Amino acid sequence: MEELGIKKEDLKLKAGVFGAEQWSENMRKEIEERLGITAIDIYGLSEIIGPGVSTECCCKCGLHVQEDHFIPEIIDPVTEEVLPPGSKGELVFSTITKEGIPLLRYRTRDISSLNYEKCECGRTTVRMSKVSEELTICLQ
Repeated sequence: MEELGIKKEDLKLKAGVFGAEQWSENMRKEIEERLGITAIDIYGLSEIIGPGVSTECCCKCGLHVQEDHFIPEIIDPVTEEVLPPGSKGELVFSTITKEGIPLLRYRTRDISSLNYEKCECGRTTVRMSKVSEELTICLQ
């Protein structure tokens, strides 16, 4: 944009949805400043449904899991025991509405945590923290 002389004010963009790979809060800040938009994080897995498993709201305090379609859990990646809310561990999903290939306790290999408190936006669905690393990195 800068090289082409395009000004962010001329684009009339308000928000962008970004996912597929991990991105930092510093990257978010740069995207928002350079484009003049709100950058929203989205999480998905092609094995489960693709994008849309969870999405941030405007409060940006975790990604709301679509609990009408998925049951999330956090487990200890070594013992496979379910961990209490707020604990950091491996993110696991069971599908509720997926037809054809339903998944039970699908291990994502992503490290996250779950927050069951009501969000500032008013939603009561569980929120997952931004994925911090993959399991292979965590176990090394």
